[in-house]
Amino acid sequence: MSVNASSLLPYVEKIERRRPLSDEARAAFLALPVQLESYGTYQSILNEGERPDRCCLIVEGVVSRYKSLKNGRRQINSFHYAGDMVDLQAAILTVADTGIRTHTPTKAVRIDCEDILDLAEKYPEWARAFWFDTQVDASIFREWTLNVGQRTAVERVAHLLLEISARLESIGQSDGKEFVLPVTQADLADAVGLSAVHTNRSIQQLRHSGALRTHGRKVVIENYPALAKVASFDRTYLHPEGPRR
Repeated sequence: MSVNASSLLPYVEKIERRRPLSDEARAAFLALPVQLESYGTYQSILNEGERPDRCCLIVEGVVSRYKSLKNGRRQINSFHYAGDMVDLQAAILTVADTGIRTHTPTKAVRIDCEDILDLAEKYPEWARAFWFDTQVDASIFREWTLNVGQRTAVERVAHLLLEISARLESIGQSDGKEFVLPVTQADLADAVGLSAVHTNRSIQQLRHSGALRTHGRKVVIENYPALAKVASFDRTYLHPEGPRR
């Protein structure tokens, strides 16, 4: 398998966990020309207001999409992991309304937007897959809006930790109970709309309740039902069931 194809494979595997692709459609995606890029920690991949001509697929690492104010304050809207096409909407939207930034050393491939559109036009199964992928992103954004707008500090943090666990589990980086937190507490704070101090206090409260245990960045969920109850966590919004068949 070529370097290009191996870089694209994580996304194919993600799509096929939801619904198998035809051999022809699979081969067509893996044959797309791509540009492989490496980034350091906290490096910008895309800035708000830019006009991207390529979509970004994460091969390794963790990135976020965010909105920022003129004074520099930042609200993280979502985290993305290996196998995620972070800005698939760039194939349709000509101006980036969110920024993309790394949180760890990251490898990503950039795919020409026209190639994405051509693939969707030629293969309806890819059009459905791309459409479903953007709908899952939108569902996550809606859940994060509820998280920041209506849940308490402890509930927000608990919910985000459970989401991170679920999404890492889907790519083999968590067993559903234990995982290495791929972002800092300051990053968590930017995602849940709290100060770093308040975020830390919320984690300590969850530890004292016995729901979870932490050691450095290692997180162990000791009592999943209790933590899920605190967060009102229901992974339905991640749509693991896949698209309508």
